[in-house]
Parts: sequence; C-alpha cells; structure tokens
Amino acid sequence: MDSVASAAPFAAALEAEPLTQVEPDHGERLGIPSAFPHRAAAFISRERRLLVAAGRAPTGMRDAMRSVAARLAQRSPTLRWLVVLVDDSGELAIGTALLTGERPSVAMLALRRDGVTEGDAETVRALLTATGATDAAVHAAWHEVLGRDALTRRFYRVLEHQVGALACSSTMGREPERREVALLHVSRLLFLSFLQAKGWLDGSYHYLAERFDECMAGGGRYHRRVIMPLFFGTLNTPASQRAPAARALGRIPFLNGGLFAPTPVERSLRGLTFPDDAWGSLFGELLSRFRFTAHEQAADWSEAAVDPEMLGRAFESLMAPADRRSSGTFYTPQLLVSRVLEEALDSAIGNAPTRAEVAGLTILDPACGSGAFLVHALERVAHMLGTLGDDRPTWRIRRDVLSRQLFGVDRNATAVWLCELRLWLSTVVDHAASDGGAVPPLPNLDRQVRVGDALAGALMPSARGGGRALTALRLRYARASGHRKRTLARQLDREERAAAVARIDRAISSAVAVRRELVLAQRARDLFGERTTLDSAQRATLDSARARVRALRRERTSLVAGAALPFSFDIQFADVAAGGGFSMVIGNPPWVRLHQIPPTEREGLKQEFVSYRRAAWERGAVAARAGRGFSAQVDLSALFIERSLRLAQPGGTVALLVPSKLWRSLAGGGIRSLLQSESELQCVEDLSDAPGVFDAAVYPSLVVTRRNAADAGRATETRCVVQQGERRSCWSVPARAIPLDDSPGAPWILLPPAARDAFDLVAASGPPLAETMFGAPLLGVKCGCNEAFVVTVIATDGDLTVIEDDAGRRGEVERAMVRPLLQRANESPRSILWPYDDSGAVLRKLPPRAEAWLAPWRVRLRARADARSGSAPWWSLFRTEGASCRSPRVAWPDFGRTPRPEVLAAGDDRIALNNWYVLPAPTECDAVALRAWIASPLVDAFTRALAEPARGGWHRYLGWTMSLLPVPRDWPRARSVLVHARLDDPAQLLECSLDASGLALDAVAPLLEWGG
Repeated sequence: MDSVASAAPFAAALEAEPLTQVEPDHGERLGIPSAFPHRAAAFISRERRLLVAAGRAPTGMRDAMRSVAARLAQRSPTLRWLVVLVDDSGELAIGTALLTGERPSVAMLALRRDGVTEGDAETVRALLTATGATDAAVHAAWHEVLGRDALTRRFYRVLEHQVGALACSSTMGREPERREVALLHVSRLLFLSFLQAKGWLDGSYHYLAERFDECMAGGGRYHRRVIMPLFFGTLNTPASQRAPAARALGRIPFLNGGLFAPTPVERSLRGLTFPDDAWGSLFGELLSRFRFTAHEQAADWSEAAVDPEMLGRAFESLMAPADRRSSGTFYTPQLLVSRVLEEALDSAIGNAPTRAEVAGLTILDPACGSGAFLVHALERVAHMLGTLGDDRPTWRIRRDVLSRQLFGVDRNATAVWLCELRLWLSTVVDHAASDGGAVPPLPNLDRQVRVGDALAGALMPSARGGGRALTALRLRYARASGHRKRTLARQLDREERAAAVARIDRAISSAVAVRRELVLAQRARDLFGERTTLDSAQRATLDSARARVRALRRERTSLVAGAALPFSFDIQFADVAAGGGFSMVIGNPPWVRLHQIPPTEREGLKQEFVSYRRAAWERGAVAARAGRGFSAQVDLSALFIERSLRLAQPGGTVALLVPSKLWRSLAGGGIRSLLQSESELQCVEDLSDAPGVFDAAVYPSLVVTRRNAADAGRATETRCVVQQGERRSCWSVPARAIPLDDSPGAPWILLPPAARDAFDLVAASGPPLAETMFGAPLLGVKCGCNEAFVVTVIATDGDLTVIEDDAGRRGEVERAMVRPLLQRANESPRSILWPYDDSGAVLRKLPPRAEAWLAPWRVRLRARADARSGSAPWWSLFRTEGASCRSPRVAWPDFGRTPRPEVLAAGDDRIALNNWYVLPAPTECDAVALRAWIASPLVDAFTRALAEPARGGWHRYLGWTMSLLPVPRDWPRARSVLVHARLDDPAQLLECSLDASGLALDAVAPLLEWGG
C-alpha cells in the first residue's frame, strides 16, 4: 500500500481529491487484475477519475496497462480514467484509454522510477497542465500527451538539428557525405539505445551515457576511443576475437548482420571524426533526453517513448522537402500499413490458412523505404505461424521468416540500411535473454533487401530449375559470420553473375535469330531469280538487331571481367523467379508525376510500361480535346502497379497504397485497363476523404488484385470501400460494373449499387456536354510566368494605371493593357497584362510602358515551352480562346467542393486563368440556364461521383469531367425551366433540374443522398 500512497503528490498535482481505497469486489467489476491487490481511486472532476494500483505485473507493465486502461474504458465508458500502475520491481506506468473504434486506444508512459529522463519529465508536466473546455477535452489531451505523436514532434525537431550539427562539426569531405556519415552514426546509436532499454549493453540501462562520461573524464576523444572500437571492433566481432580496447567496453553482444560494418562512404572518409562537444550535445539533447523502447506501437496502443518505427519517420523528416516531393517519399501511417497487409493476406491465403500456406508465402515490397511494410509483415507472418502450431520461440520464427520469405528493394541506400536496422530489431526484440551476450548474432540481410530500382530491374522469367539450391545458399549466408560469411558471399556473387551471363546469352541468341532470319530473307531469290529487297521497317529491325547483339556482347564481356551487376529481379532474386514470382507484392510506391523525371529516363519507362504508353483514356481525352501531353500525365505509382503484377506469380496478390486519382483521371486509363484485363480485382478503397492519415496533403487509396492465373476463373465480385470522414461505406459488385462505360480504361465510379443505378439514369438523360451546341469546355489562359503578367491595380489616372506585383515592384502601364481577372468571391481583386487587341490577336509591338514592365522577364518568357514551339512574340500568352467576351460565357474553377459556375455576360472582359474553365454560350439565356443546370444538386451529385477526388469533399472539375456531363435532351424546353431557377434555393433548383431532365426524384434519390 506504500506504493499507492506514494502517488498522493501526483494526485494533488492533478487537483484530485484524496485517494481512497478501492474495495476488492468493486475492483474486480472495474476489471483491475488480482496481480495488483493494492488499489486506490480519486475524483478529479465530475467525469474524470484517477486510479492507482500496485502489485506485480506478471507479463510486464505495458501489457498490464493495456489491459487495465482498456477494461476501464469499456466497463465504465461514461468516466474518463487516468491510470497509474506501480510494480514492486520499481517500474511505473501512467496511461489512459480513449474509445475511438472497435477497441479502446491506450496511450501510456512506462518507465523505471530510478531512470526518469528529461523527456519523461516533460511528458508528466504536459499531463499535469493539460486543459480543455470539458472533461472529455481534458481526457483527450491526456491521451495525446501520453501517446507517441506529441513526443514524435519533439523528437524529430531535436533529431534533425543534432544530425545537422554533427555533420557540420567536421570539415572533412563534402557536406552530403558528412551528413550521411552523421546519420549512420546517430542511427546506430539509436539502435543501441533500443538494446540498452533491454539491459543488453553490459547489463546497464545507461551504458551509452556512462561510457561517454567515462571517456570525457579520461581525456576525451570519444569518436576514436569509444565509437570506433564499439561500432567496428566490438559489435561486429565475436567476443573471442576482440582486441583489448574492444573487450574493455564490457559485455557487449556480437550483432553481425552488417549494421556495424563500414559503408562505402565511411571507407572513403576513413579519417572523418566528430568532436567531443558535438557528441556531448547529441547525448544531452537526444540520447539521454528521450526514453527508448524496442516495442513498436500498434494500432490500439502507443507509448510516450521512441520506438523503431520512428526511424522510418525520421528518415522522411531528414530528407529535404524538395527531395521528398521529387522521390514521392512519405511516411506511411501504421494504421494503413496494417490495413494493406490484412487485405493482402486475406486475398493470398484466406482467413483459414494452413501452416504450410503461411510458410510458403514470398513477400516483396518493391519500394520498401525504411521498412514499415516488411517489419509489419515479419511480425504478422511470425504470429500466424505461432498460432498454427510452430512452437519455436518468437525470435527464432522471425529470423526464419526474414531469411526465407521477405524481400525488399529501394533506390535509396540509406533507406535500405534503415529498413535492415528495423528488421534486425524485430528479430531480437522478443528474445528472452537478460544478458546481451546470449543474444544470437543478427542475420545478414543484404541479399534480402537490395539497393536497386524496381522499375529498371528485369522481370521474372518463366519458371526454371535451380531455385531451391539458391534459397539454401541464401539461408546459409544469412546465418554466417566471419570467414564463412565472406566465402558464401563470393559464392552468391558467382551464382548471380552466372545467372546474369546466362540471361545475356539467351538475349543474344534471340537477337541473333532475328538477325539471321532477316539476312536469309534478304539473300533469298524470288521465282524470277531476283534477290528479295527488305522494306524500310525490315531494314530498321535488322539494324536494331545487329546493334543489340553488339551491345549485349559488350555487356557480357564486361560482366565476365567483373563489372558491377545492375539490379535485376531475375538475377538478385533468381530463386523466387524460378518459383514463378512472389506470392504477395505490398507497399506504398512513390507518387510522382513523370514530368519530374529526366527525359531520358522517361523515354525508357515509356518503352517498358504499357500503362505509360497507353496512359490516356481515349474517349475522355477526345471529348475534352485534351492534348496528348495533358492526357498522359501518368503517375509513377501506376508503373509500380504494372511492375508488381508482372512480379507476382500467377494467382499472386498485389496490394498497394496509390493515389486515388488513378481511378478517375484521364492519365489513369492505362493502368485501369491493365487491371481490368490482366488481374482479378479484389478490393478498391477510396481513402481520399478519410480523416488525415498522412502527414502530407495526399489522397490515398488501396487496391488489392490477383494476377490472372491460367487455370483460375475471374473474380465475380470486387469489394468497394469509400471513407467519407468518419463514415465508412462498403459494398460488392462485379468488377465489370465499376467502370463508367465499356471503353478501355474508363474511369471507375465507386458508388453503391442503388446510387450507381441512379448515376447511370442521369447519364442517359441527355447527350454529353461536349456533343451539344456548347462543345467541350475551354481551359483558361496560360501565362507560363504569372509573376510577369498577374498584378494588382493600385490606381488609374487617365490613360495610365499604377500596378504592383507580388514582390512589391510598382510601375505604370498603359490602361488599355490591363484586364481584370476572374476570381473566386473570397479572393482579392487581381488583374492581368493583356497584350492582345480587341479581335483577340497578339500585339505585334508592345506599348513602351508595358514593354518596360515585362522587359525583366524577357529571357524567362522566351524560355517557356509553349513559346519555343512557335514564332509568336515573346510576350504572348497561350490558350486565349476562352478570353473572348463577344458572347456570353459560363465559367467555373477547376477545384472546389462544387463547380460554382458563373455567368459572364457579353462584354464582360474578365480573363479566366488556367485554374478556370470557360464555355461560350449562344445567348445569355442559354448561359443562365446552363449555369443553373451545372449548379443544381442533381448535377453536383453526378459530378462528385465522376470528378477526381481530394480531401475534405473537394473535387477537380476538369474539362474532360465536365465534357461528360449530360445536358437535357430537349434543351429548348429545359432552358425555359432552368432560366427561372433560383441559385440560392437548393430545393427549387433541384425541382427545376428534375423537370428539365424528365427524371423523378425517387429514381435519383440514392445518388443525391450519396453526394450529399
């Protein structure tokens, strides 16, 4: 009971009433386990309560807190509990549970009372000072403080600063190299901090700080005297082979695995050291300040401690924002990682698999990053094997799964290194050893997780023999160390090189056969004895075959001579290739528009991927008069879907997080067509309007599909899921019923069956807008350099206008050169310099003041892509057709919650930029009626289902989308109804639109309800 009484100051700081003893029967009703016989509780406020319990946690404090806090939340849901558990061994946990879904979400701080860090103190201070307007708000603040997210933000800020400071503390080498070395050293120390939390570093929970303090007391030079022997003489060297300096560091486990082997950049900067004051700052601000735990958080609990998953986020946070955008690198939240794997496993082996089926899985992440998906797959597969009868210790099962069943690829070497680090931690975290010397060496993972480009590596060939022997060799290598490891590495290299040479030989034979056939055809004679002449296409094929043979022979000679092997799936993972491919491909591939990739690389990808070559949905592109460049802005993620399908074995599962725009954009036509024709679509989840799950403004979706197998029937049903805020809707339909129509690559309409029937009814109520007298919408004016043309009017005096740009530059231009811009209601008025005459023709000579204003931009304006393709003056604008004000126009912004059309009467000279679409109308009556039709709730619901989605209910109302908008078949009659509709009265506007289209409310109600 003394332990309970010791919590009295904490209760007082919470302004709680005095603690009172909880009777045994009441404690049992609350779900407090008997292992904590000493219990007391206190009122904090009307709904908030404090519970303190002391005893002995048989399975650890974390498990005890998860159990107690969750039970309290479930058994007394009207109360808001804060729980303090005190273990007789000196451990302490503070936690609370929040009812957010099917299971309570538990957040906690777990620590030893004799090892409180500064970060722990900050967490407790934040807990005691948490405020809110209601008890529920204060309880939510408790949950946030005790959870990991609040700690995560502090940790990232400190980590980024410390890595940068460590890199800058030395002058040797280039800054990027120093930063890479600094990140490697810090990551290794973080890894050791996790092992230290288990007491495996010489039996101490403060080993790293103690060694630093000892070194400083003994004269310093921490990098050379401690870091170098610890990393490269102790942790990667068996105890019996360690030098005296390494043995002096204490009882340290031999880890092997490559984690503490010098990397190429470290070998190139062999003399690089960081000074003691930089290491001291790292310990003071990072390693000693935060609590570390080797247990990764789960979807239903988190801890106010740094865990291995944070390394993934840390990698993302340490990348420059521009690098993150160009590479499409974004941290994937644990909840989504779990969701992807759950769906993938269900598709691959069902909900009642056998042990053999689970053990036979081969799982690939083709863009593994820092390893979130592979770590979760490792833990999930190992757990399944354990429940299916594998009675080996968890750590041993995980090592076996890791060595046999998991594979990863990523272009970024640092990401691969961090992925290996997290996988290593997962293999040792559950080891029961109390002494670090009993921890088995880590497996070698460099043959499981490879540095390479998954889009560049050659595909899996047809199944052939040899896979079993290579698998056995890789398993032996994974367990090896020292001389045996080096010997097996050389043997694996020889096998991979032999496979690469054999592949080239097959390619040479194929090219030689093509060349021979054409040469023989060229030498053949016809019936009249004349030699056959090859046509131009055949000559081009012959020249290409000859060039290919020469190139392949040069490549073969280079490989035989020992040149580095380029990454290729059929070489580096030849044993999986021999089995027909991977049984599961999972992950979150990069989301990058291909225009951000260098042109030469783009051309190679175009040749390789059909989803790129045939990206555009042709019917939509034609309807919107979209150019090939616009309609083929394919995303890199589409290419990863195609590659994943090719890497999967027949019947294998692909489960990827990709942008939701792939299912509705023009440029997603190629991948939609491929999925429909070459796979069995299992599940599509649109998460674009889900509560924020990514740190970035992205709109995710999940696709799960199975590669067609020759002996398998097509899937009869596809499960569709749409998340709308907190509401989750799920239904199943035949895969063929998802596309808009039967045209190849048509957009997917994710609507429940009743709403889809209503959508189709609206679509059939009239011809598409592009096929009416209005035609396809026109995209607004494109400047290519808004800084030069878009201005704010300050004043007008006679024939001159004073203008100012966004940078604060002011000047005078001729009044006739300035036209107002069309803008949203909440935007400040802006104008544009308009170098065109009243007929719409570009001026052949600029007035002097306008020319002076634009002169500083002349070089940039001439460099615009559109300007380079013609002979127009350098001040020209582009796509100016919609700027004509000779007739009425209907205009709407390309992005919004609804289209929000406006009518511009004839003579209204406002200019729509290219974030607007414009539609000329024959008469003002037509324009007013068309605006009412587009603004109606009926059309709003229709376009919401068709337009590309964005978060928060926003959509992209692009030209191709609106081109498909049905227009009432009897337009003269519809016009007479719609022209009198009131835009400010949704009910009357809906009534008018139904009357105009001849549709009944009951028939379209499901679509209206879904859209609303």
